[in-house]
Amino acid sequence: MKPSHIAGLYFLVIAILAIFCLMVPEGGIHLDIQWPTMGEMLELESDTADLEDLAVETDTVVPVVVDENVVDTITDTRYYLKSFYASLDSTKAKSIRVVHYGDSQIEEDRMSMTLRRDLQSRFGGGGVGLLPLHQTIAMRTVTQGLYINNQRQTAKQGPKRHMVYGPKDFRRSDGMYGVMGQVATMDNSLVAGSEHVQVNVNSGSDSTATERYFNRARLVADGGVTMSANGQTVHSQQLLTLPDSSKSVRLSFNGKGRVYGFSLETPTGVMVDNVPMRGCAGAVFTSISKQLCADYYAATNTRLIILQFGGNAIGNNSHATISHFVEQLRKQVKMMKECAPYSSIVFVGPSDMLVRRGGKSQSNEGVAYMDHQLLRMAQEERIGYFSLYHAMGGRNSMLQWQQRNLAGNDGIHFTPDGAVKAGRLLAEWLENGRQMVKK
Repeated sequence: MKPSHIAGLYFLVIAILAIFCLMVPEGGIHLDIQWPTMGEMLELESDTADLEDLAVETDTVVPVVVDENVVDTITDTRYYLKSFYASLDSTKAKSIRVVHYGDSQIEEDRMSMTLRRDLQSRFGGGGVGLLPLHQTIAMRTVTQGLYINNQRQTAKQGPKRHMVYGPKDFRRSDGMYGVMGQVATMDNSLVAGSEHVQVNVNSGSDSTATERYFNRARLVADGGVTMSANGQTVHSQQLLTLPDSSKSVRLSFNGKGRVYGFSLETPTGVMVDNVPMRGCAGAVFTSISKQLCADYYAATNTRLIILQFGGNAIGNNSHATISHFVEQLRKQVKMMKECAPYSSIVFVGPSDMLVRRGGKSQSNEGVAYMDHQLLRMAQEERIGYFSLYHAMGGRNSMLQWQQRNLAGNDGIHFTPDGAVKAGRLLAEWLENGRQMVKK
């Protein structure tokens, strides 16, 4: 290009910029450009697009209002919990069990604690329920320590542990994880002396807490492992008698074998087990021994199984991916039905979750879609479904919970007060369903 042409182009650009500067008002022009994600381009669906497909034939229906102000008539899935509600009438004579599985939202016994206290205050019972041999995450209800040769073991010490969730190097190939999805092997493979361990459990200081008092302990193990206290020794699924209204206990575990957990409980009332699985999306139960689960549910008279998952599978996934994952969760429900044919099942959907878009925090659109698909699955499988998302308030409710100090800065997890609130919503939903079914 000739120098004269370059100079001409230079002055042309300056002239255009000068004209543009004259046209732009003082303060400039502000643009807010919204660009759809690839999932939105391909799906072209709103959060309520599938609501008309959720209804199933029934004689008893209730209106449910969703966050888009769309009203749909659907089955109240609490009618599928009639067996559990009926079993509550027997708690004065014997105990029944509720097993609450979930992701990090129930870690530290948070939501389960509130549900347990509500059920035990209404129907009796005491004790915190099932605990792992080595508790590596502190709980709000009890403190627990594991000792070898009078030395307290850290989370990385003690008997070797395997889990069906979490890091892959914790896996087993035979599925022998137990009802908590984990197992501690008592031998000398990790720490010398692991064939003889002691576990101390102390209840909290809240004298009104129903789980604070218990009078028996149950061992869940195999091989030659025994559990001892106060001069008594028991094998797996046998009960060790403790003084009435015990608030603490020191248990000795001896022998080679696998320990799947132990339970602090009472002979009557309702026991509620808290089984948190941090980072787990929920599609892991088909990798656990069916026989181990079935044996535990039968021995403990388990009448309600709660599965609280889904949040870890949302991310930025498309509707198609979420729908596929819900089908994986359906397989877990079917397995539970096989393992516990006399138990009712409740699926608890994910809470509202926030993402950053356009510089602002707002609900992850995948939550509403996941919630709809889980409800449909629950209706088709005839199990209960508690929509934590709608119970919180629906779209952008996590923002409101943050303002009330009920949710953390991450826009995903509850604060301790928020976990109590969420647990209370679940407990009220169950109790209102019981009253409804009675009528």
